[in-house]
Amino acid sequence: MGRQNIKFWGLLALATSPIIMTFSGVQLVQAQSTAELLISIEFPSGPQRESSGNTTGGGTRGICPIAPGQIELTALTPGDNVATTVADNPKFFVYVPEHEAKSAEFEITDKSGNSIYSTKLDISETSGIVKLALPKNVSLTTNKEYIWVFVMICDESDYSVNKIVEGIVKKVEISSDLENSLKNASPLEQAEIYAKAKIWNETIATVAELRNSYPTEWEELLKSVGLDEIASEPFAPCCQVEEEINSPGGKSRALP
Repeated sequence: MGRQNIKFWGLLALATSPIIMTFSGVQLVQAQSTAELLISIEFPSGPQRESSGNTTGGGTRGICPIAPGQIELTALTPGDNVATTVADNPKFFVYVPEHEAKSAEFEITDKSGNSIYSTKLDISETSGIVKLALPKNVSLTTNKEYIWVFVMICDESDYSVNKIVEGIVKKVEISSDLENSLKNASPLEQAEIYAKAKIWNETIATVAELRNSYPTEWEELLKSVGLDEIASEPFAPCCQVEEEINSPGGKSRALP
């Protein structure tokens, strides 16, 4: 009888062990999900934009017509329009309303007006949030500020009527602490780490990649910098490059 009892309890242990293992796996997934719920993608508070029917980032200029009731051309930047990046060739985001323009110009210059990169884009069928990226052969210099502009071109001969938004970006050196924090973090955790470190370009680029899975975090980020009205706008497939209009190192054309 003793041996039979031992055999019975042994078989019972084998039968229940997969259940225990499965339950542990469920607990792990639940723990990970709970940790992600605690993540907050809010950019540290700073100067806030005015909330109105025409929220504009970067001080939109020009009278290029857009569809009635549309939000203005807007740079997705912090409230003071100054952003930092740790990337050599960071990504930039602009909200483009429905419009009558056929093309756009994206340019980045240094503080002396030297063009680092400039390209002309076909936006004739484009509206929504547009992602712009510097090519890999264009690198920003650490601890240097740059001005970037996005122009909706309605009149090639008169730039004063074209709509323009601009922003400032500064390339900063990534600290060893920040680098170590990012190593084993999930993409969503990385976004939170970038936000707390006030690294805007990588914060928004990371959350943009995760928007389909974490739409609330995307909206939370934009609302934290006063871009409430754009938070629910879709991404736009963009853009066909028409031509590179300035070679790196050349002087930028004068903008109004």
